[in-house]
Amino acid sequence: MALPTPVFDGVIDVSHNNGAIDWKAVAGTGIALAFLKASEGTGFTDPLFVKNKAAAEAAGLMVVPYHFVDASDDPISQARFFMATAGLAEGRPAMLDWEVSGFSADQLAQLGYAVEGFTRRNPVYYYGWAQLSTPNPTLGASPLMLPEYPSATASGTYASLVTAAPRVAPGRPASRPYDFHQYTPAGQVSGIAGPVDRSVWVGTLDSLKAWFLTGAIPVS
Repeated sequence: MALPTPVFDGVIDVSHNNGAIDWKAVAGTGIALAFLKASEGTGFTDPLFVKNKAAAEAAGLMVVPYHFVDASDDPISQARFFMATAGLAEGRPAMLDWEVSGFSADQLAQLGYAVEGFTRRNPVYYYGWAQLSTPNPTLGASPLMLPEYPSATASGTYASLVTAAPRVAPGRPASRPYDFHQYTPAGQVSGIAGPVDRSVWVGTLDSLKAWFLTGAIPVS
């Protein structure tokens, strides 16, 4: 599998762990979209979500809330908590971050169905081969944020760090195996003190804007 082209290297994801952020400075670096942690499980609200969302949007960024899955809570309760916390609305994008063990692909799909039923839009799923060992039809047909670091925790741009195709979980379409590639957890962006997760979008900035507004995925 070859590296996709074109890609747009202007996507980050953050939480309260990144501390106070100067979103105007972030926008000035060319970052166009930010995934913001909103919730975790059924009881944790990111304390900086509301502030980050307002400031990022004021700076001109596209904002996508995300939910961190907790294996100890059932999918439907998590979906309801996430939707209420993030203030999701019909037609708006969202992401479900699956990193924990003890939570199955079918449970994740159930969580996703609940979010999709409310927003009328398929959420982005965040997972890699470490989470998914066998194909899942729902996940395989949905937008994917792939966490895979070809250069481990090195800092740099996509062009400098990614020289070979990343490993992808089974069941992804060959024509477009992922939509976002989180390529380093150690990115550097003006306005954010310390390392930040950086990702590329598989496509152009214009196609990213179209996806954000409508959910349209570029035809590969």
